[in-house]
Amino acid sequence: MASEGHNERVLKRLDSLNVIFQNNLKSFDGIFLSLELLRIAVEWYFRDLDSMKAANGIGYADQHKRAAFTMLWIANIRPIQLVQPDAEVRISSLLINEYFALHAGLSHLKLNISDISAKYIKNLIYTLRLRQPPPAFLASTMYLLECACNGNKP
Repeated sequence: MASEGHNERVLKRLDSLNVIFQNNLKSFDGIFLSLELLRIAVEWYFRDLDSMKAANGIGYADQHKRAAFTMLWIANIRPIQLVQPDAEVRISSLLINEYFALHAGLSHLKLNISDISAKYIKNLIYTLRLRQPPPAFLASTMYLLECACNGNKP
């Protein structure tokens, strides 16, 4: 049985991700977020992140690791959004999981998708959609992206 502290952090994360989805992806008509599927992604995010921390003797996962695990689990649970039966689906709607994952991951870095070039966004969406990058690779990518967006050397 999950502890009360675990349930509290899951609910807090669910709420913050729901806000990110509503604030950034509400322009997709006829699409809504499945909170049941999002909860599965959040549960696996915490299990995976906690397992990585325990295996590596890490007490605290930095924002790059949190961004990576967030992005991977949102991108893996497909579709995390549902389409209403009478909605007109645009091609870009088919990539909404990956866009949601990107927005959610960038929130850990205090970055906005508008801070990134369209070409690099396309690359990240491709990676999340068609590749299964290891979390360490994606965490390094997030570190380099944060440095580039903030004008810092890695």
